[in-house]
Amino acid sequence: MRVAIQGTRGAFSEAAARLQWPDMETVSCREVGDVVTAVREGRAEAGCLAIENTLVGSVTPTYDLLQYAFGDGDLHLSREIRLPVHHSIMGLAGARLDQITKVLSHPVALGQCRIWLGRQLPNVTLVNAWDTAGSAEIVAREADPTQAAICARHAADAYGLTVIEDRIEDDPTNQTRFLTFTAQPAGGPVDESIPRKTSLIVWTDHRPGMLAAVLQAFAARGVNLTSLQSRPERSTPWTYRFYFDVEGGSEDPRLAEALESIEALASRIVILGSYTAWQGEGAVVSQAAPRPPHLRAKPDLPLFDRRQHPAGTVVTVGSVQIGGDRPVIIAGPCSVESQEMILQTAQAVAASGADMLRGGAFKPRTSPYDFQGLGAKGLKLLAEAREQTGLPVVTEVMGWEEVPLVARYADMLQIGARNMQNFALLRAAGRSGKPILLKRGGGATIEEWLHAAEYILSSGNPNVVLCERGIRTFERATRHTLDLNAVALVRERTHLPVLADPSHAAGVRSIVPALALAGLAAGAQGVIVEVHPDPDHAMSDGDQSLDFRAFAELAARIRGSAPVMPRSGSPAPVTIA
Repeated sequence: MRVAIQGTRGAFSEAAARLQWPDMETVSCREVGDVVTAVREGRAEAGCLAIENTLVGSVTPTYDLLQYAFGDGDLHLSREIRLPVHHSIMGLAGARLDQITKVLSHPVALGQCRIWLGRQLPNVTLVNAWDTAGSAEIVAREADPTQAAICARHAADAYGLTVIEDRIEDDPTNQTRFLTFTAQPAGGPVDESIPRKTSLIVWTDHRPGMLAAVLQAFAARGVNLTSLQSRPERSTPWTYRFYFDVEGGSEDPRLAEALESIEALASRIVILGSYTAWQGEGAVVSQAAPRPPHLRAKPDLPLFDRRQHPAGTVVTVGSVQIGGDRPVIIAGPCSVESQEMILQTAQAVAASGADMLRGGAFKPRTSPYDFQGLGAKGLKLLAEAREQTGLPVVTEVMGWEEVPLVARYADMLQIGARNMQNFALLRAAGRSGKPILLKRGGGATIEEWLHAAEYILSSGNPNVVLCERGIRTFERATRHTLDLNAVALVRERTHLPVLADPSHAAGVRSIVPALALAGLAAGAQGVIVEVHPDPDHAMSDGDQSLDFRAFAELAARIRGSAPVMPRSGSPAPVTIA
């Protein structure tokens, strides 16, 4: 196999290419464009180009070449290679550092040794050469003892030089990423067990949010972005093209959907190719994303069906088990209003026996003019409250794009009633890896509620807890009507734990304790109630919030009650203190 590289014998590009083709014949080229030309003209069957370094970033000549080299489909990307890059400074036999007045190397290599050069040879002249190994060749040919080269250690043997000092790179973890390519496409079917990557270029219109929309096309489908680079567009000042590397081959269903969406969004898209991802030392093995549920065979039984797990599922959140024999109490304010308020509430509910802390950082409100929550600041305050009390935190996430942010701070993500059928959010929450509290929509049937849970389960997340929070009926004396029928029936139909939310069902704090106990009697495995230090002055949902004393009394009654239904789902005697 003849393989073209940018550089000569002893170059890092040669070492990288030999990881794929150990017995290759090297075709030396001065410029990255010459590598592509050599393969196109048949002087080489394959090529190897450096594209990125962990210290200095992008190899811009390669990026500028990609569009023209691979955009027409006549060359084919084949493999990603990551090579540890360790530099040595070398000169003629007997050379000493104090004699060196000029150092030659490729500019990228000089940049990777900048700190060492500044400390050891602050006054030398740095000369950019066309290649690291080429600089060693020049030093050997010119036989000047005041000249030295920076390149790979094995180049010293190749050109008869002496290593003056080894491992002079600024960071010992230094690596360069290479892409190899061939003139002929790989034959045979794609082995789906081998991780792949895809590289593409996207041009976007100059409108707000266009790049974000492209990124969202990947994120919404669980496609992991591994690299993003921008380069100025030639002949059009202050416009740019964006290079993306993503996990997966272009034939993967999730990535294929994302690419179709981007093609509809962008002014232009070029798929450079799909290729084998690096498999060697330091490779990050990502869990393969499952095929989208609508492209999979439908299971014989829904994943939520009790027959899947007749004994019932226990969901663990921190140290709390939801779905066991002990009723779980989740308490806290409707919304996080201030540091003092959330810390005071967290300490009070913890002292009264709460297992978890609830609190809204982002709040869905009927009127856009009402308090919408503190946002990211509220998440940080919830995390602070967890640190002080040990209570795991559950808080609502309102949009799929906010899932990573909320998941960073919360122990459990709540999907509120208004979002129960926000399918993009359900899928994103399913991929978050965090337990999910799924509230029933105010107008949703039990079947719709359970199939909303199926969206999360089918995304690979088994940790779903259902929450009945009241449905809308003709009755207006209360905010909603707590559907105890649903609690009892859902306990029979699903293995997932079920909670009751008496606060949102009632809207009237005086009946919240009675509804909480009724929910447990109907089979709920816990309750989530709103608690505020001063309910009459709460910024949201004060009418349905308990004060600290009322909550303490309710918690004491719950802790005095016997389990109302075992995990098997069969009825049991009810005892309420």
